Amino acid sequence: MKDRVEILVTAREHDRILEILDAKGVGYKVVGKHGGSTLYGKLSAYAETLSGFVQLINAEKPNLMLTERWPEAVRTAFGLNIPSWTLFYDEREFHVNRMVFPLSNKVFAPSFYTPKELREHGVLEEASIVWFKGFHTTYLKGYRPSGKDPFKEMGVSHPLVLVRTEPRFASFFPGEKPVLEEAVKMLVGSTDYRRGRFSMVAVPRDENQRERFERMGVPIFNAATPDNPVFFADVVLGAAETMLMEAFVLSKPCVSGIYWQESKPVKELHKHVPHSKDPKELCSETLRLINPEEAESFKKRARRMVDLMDNITEKIEREILLFLGEKVSAKKYRLRRSELDLCMELIEEVSLSPSKLTPLMYNMGVSYNKLRALVKKLVNKGLLMETIVDGDKYYRATDQGVELLFNYKRIRSVLD
Repeated sequence: MKDRVEILVTAREHDRILEILDAKGVGYKVVGKHGGSTLYGKLSAYAETLSGFVQLINAEKPNLMLTERWPEAVRTAFGLNIPSWTLFYDEREFHVNRMVFPLSNKVFAPSFYTPKELREHGVLEEASIVWFKGFHTTYLKGYRPSGKDPFKEMGVSHPLVLVRTEPRFASFFPGEKPVLEEAVKMLVGSTDYRRGRFSMVAVPRDENQRERFERMGVPIFNAATPDNPVFFADVVLGAAETMLMEAFVLSKPCVSGIYWQESKPVKELHKHVPHSKDPKELCSETLRLINPEEAESFKKRARRMVDLMDNITEKIEREILLFLGEKVSAKKYRLRRSELDLCMELIEEVSLSPSKLTPLMYNMGVSYNKLRALVKKLVNKGLLMETIVDGDKYYRATDQGVELLFNYKRIRSVLD
């Protein structure tokens, strides 16, 4: 992609993002600042960032604006008549969403949302949505680090538990509770930890959190590295939504201590990873996953689910190539698909999110009657399940269906 387009990256100082970009060798221009936790601070930062964006974008005149969900960026692009593409992944940010998505020309969204939910958050045209299966962290599918283990470099031995703290400045965050810290205290006091059977490293978000973990005797990881540190951890324990999703995509055993309102992606994640608001349970689950057999079982399940997810980077790159007028091969269906092929394709379509029959009919290119017969057959065999939402029937793959699909894909990969 870099050989086809020139990329201008903008960033603001928050959660050490500038240090991380420097470590990765990514050039950028600083625009605006984070507003902190107060409404006044957020509004003041919005005005400052908007002013900076207007000047920069007017000078650079880009052909396309790609942003996660910055109102300032999308508003600037709209005002200067530049197409803007955004990412939808959190329905809790309702007011931010309503500022961003009505002005977005294209929206990338996880398929476990519905068009109706996106409309409620300002997505005006369903045709503007590019659906992808899985989490927004699937850019890590197939990730391989380029450098050395940063934890070994700081003298910490494995197996290692990486602890990541709460997103204190997020608008949906109600306030800190000592859930995660109490779990860490229990781990520090455990027999296994005192005997050196595992290590811990914490990644705090601010000085206050840093001081509290240091008082517990937990080493602090404060290096900005070119590689994702999650890859080198053995278990991830935390209350950081994105890092937990990163861990799952990387097939790393992880335990969620999220104690506030769950977003839909977090609810989806919690179907596959242990989670609790009880420090004792968090401690117990972490100790369980340190066990090599339990860890390998977790990794096996995670790999099966992640294998069904889309790499969001590939989706975005494909759309950029289409935007530039380049030809991109469309999804090709075999001219003659056996009933087994169709059944497996149907299970894959609903493996990560429920769907109604009509979208499935168009996605698979089969007649409605044929599709309905296949669905009935798979429901009767316990491979699909039917649910009713707002009077509409939705279908989703069962665990048995996903297991069958995984085995089918493995056999096909060998034979092909």
